[in-house]
Amino acid sequence: MNHPPRDCAAELLEVVPLMMRVIRGKVRAHSSPELSMPQFRALAFLGRNEGAMLGDVANFLALSLSAASKLVDGLVIADLVTRENDTVDRRKIVLKLTAAGQKRFAAARQATADFLTERVANVSADQRACITDAMRTLRGIFADDPPETKSSLLRAEPTGSQN
Repeated sequence: MNHPPRDCAAELLEVVPLMMRVIRGKVRAHSSPELSMPQFRALAFLGRNEGAMLGDVANFLALSLSAASKLVDGLVIADLVTRENDTVDRRKIVLKLTAAGQKRFAAARQATADFLTERVANVSADQRACITDAMRTLRGIFADDPPETKSSLLRAEPTGSQN
């Protein structure tokens, strides 16, 4: 069966946002009410990228530095994130999850994984194999350029930057 690249792209454009909407709904349901979705996304980003800087969080969330700073301030006040001086360049501030932040991120991730497990349990083993193969293929296609790669975290910061 022939599947032109444009048809494949059209399917991705339809399915990925649908999946993300459902996943976000599950995350919201298992997240405490005082944690907004952008704050949870920042928490998840920092869970995957320990030592990220404020600019990295801002880029990931598509926020200005000041908006990201305010969001991170809320996470610091909630004792979910710490701000620490970079060990190499003391002008830089790195962000890390606290033990409470790690626990909250892990709990939401586990609840979401459990939900997805229930959803795929209803399809055949062959279909699950197909989904798994497709996800591995997509990871290979997009892994070189996601917004949360370590290479983006290691880029040079302008002199005097505090992110």
